Amino acid sequence: MKIVMIGAGSFFTDAISEGLCDDAALFEGSEFVLVDTNPQLLELSLIRNRKYIEKRGVNIFLRAETDRKKALEGAKYVVMSCEKERVPYWIQDLEIPAKFGVEQFQGENGGPGGQAHAMRNISLFMEICADMRKLCPDAWLMNFTNPMSFVCTYFQRYGWKKALGFCHQVHGSLGVVSEMLGLEPGELEFITGGINHFNWLLDIRKRGSNESCMGWFLNEVKKNQYFQKVHHNIPANKFTLDILKNFGLYCVGYDDHISEYTPFFYPHTEWRDMGYSLSLDERKKYLKTLQERESKSTNEQAQEQSMAREEFFKYPFPKDGHHPWYKEHPTQVMSALESNKALYLDSIVIPNNGAIDNLPNDALVDVPAMVIGGEVRSIHAGKLPTFAMELCRRQITIHELLVEAVVTADKQKLVQAMALDPYVRGIRQACDIVDAFLEAYRVELPQFHK
Repeated sequence: MKIVMIGAGSFFTDAISEGLCDDAALFEGSEFVLVDTNPQLLELSLIRNRKYIEKRGVNIFLRAETDRKKALEGAKYVVMSCEKERVPYWIQDLEIPAKFGVEQFQGENGGPGGQAHAMRNISLFMEICADMRKLCPDAWLMNFTNPMSFVCTYFQRYGWKKALGFCHQVHGSLGVVSEMLGLEPGELEFITGGINHFNWLLDIRKRGSNESCMGWFLNEVKKNQYFQKVHHNIPANKFTLDILKNFGLYCVGYDDHISEYTPFFYPHTEWRDMGYSLSLDERKKYLKTLQERESKSTNEQAQEQSMAREEFFKYPFPKDGHHPWYKEHPTQVMSALESNKALYLDSIVIPNNGAIDNLPNDALVDVPAMVIGGEVRSIHAGKLPTFAMELCRRQITIHELLVEAVVTADKQKLVQAMALDPYVRGIRQACDIVDAFLEAYRVELPQFHK
C-alpha cells in the first residue's frame, strides 16, 4: 500500500516509520512517501528515516517528493503534520491580540491565537483535500496538525469524512502523571471526554482492577509535589490543581493547553513570578535557533536535530521517552483497519456519535474509541459535569462558526467566533483583532481579500 506523509520535516514522520517497521508483516513492500515544501527539512527527514528503516531490515520503499500531487496519487493513508511559517506566525498570533488588550499564555489551539492558527491551516487543508478528492478519493486522512479540534471540524464538515485526529495529550500526560505518582506508564487506565486539549477525567482504575480509584487518584494529585508549584523542565500542573480544588474536576493535560480555553487562568502579570515559561519568549528563542540552524550544512543540521531530540528525553518526565506507552498510534490504526483486528484507543478526535451524552451528537470530540469493522467508532463515556460541559460547548460553537467563516469567506462569522472567545471582552476588541489578523495573513487567507 502507499502511505504519504505531508509535512515530513516533522518528527512525527519518525513515529510513522517506527510503526511501519513494528508491523513489518503487514507493511512489507509498502511505499512510504515523504512530502515537504522545505527541501532542507525533507532531505534531513529522508536521511534520518532511511537509516532507521535500513537498520530495522524492513522492505519499505522510502522516497521524498516536493510535488504533493505526485505523492498523493493512489495513496491509501495520508498523514498530516504540516503548516506554513509555524513559529513566526505563532509569534504574531500572540503579539497581535496583545495590542488590543488580550494576553495569551499559549495561543495555539484556543483564544484569538488559536483562531488565527485555525484560519490559516484550514485554508491550507482546503487545497490539500481538493487534491485528495481527485487523486486518492478513498484514502484515510490521519491528522497531527493543530489546532486539532478546528481542523478536524473542517474535515468532517467540508473536507474529508474519513479523517481522524491524533494527539498524545490524554495518553501521554496521564502516563507522565502516573510516573509523578510513583507508578509505571499504563498502570492507570482512564476514561476521559471533552474536546482536544481540554479533556475531563470521568473514571480511572488501576490495571487489573474492576473498581474505580478516582478518590485515591484525586487525593494523590492534591498532595503531589509536582502539582503544588511550577517546576523547571516538568509540565506545569498548578492551574490543573486549582481547577480540581475549586470545581472538583480533573482536567487532563497540562496548564499550557488547559489555559487556552479558560478565561480564569492567572493574570498575565503573575505568569513569570509563578515560574511559568512564557510562550512568546519560548517561540522567539526557538525561531532564533531555527534561523541559525538553516545556515549550516545538512550534516550539521542532522546532528543538531539528533542532539535536540535526545535532550528532550532527558527531562525528568517521562523518565524514558522511548517507553512503548508513549508511542503514537496512526500505524496501529492502519493495521486494525487492514486486518479487522479490534483496537482500543483511549482517545482520538472523531464525531461524538453519543459518546458524551450532553454535547452535540455531531460535534468533534476527543473520546475513547474502537477500531473495528472498517471504522473508528466512539465509545460511550457518559455525561460531562455541567461546568465542564459548558466550557466545551462554547468551544464547539466557536469551532463551527470559524470553520464556516473560512470556507465561505464570511467575515461576519469570524467576528462572531472571536466575540464568543472567553478571552475577548468586547465587540470592538473582537473586530479589531479580526481586522488585524486578516491584514497580517493576507497571503494565507486570500478568500477574504477578493
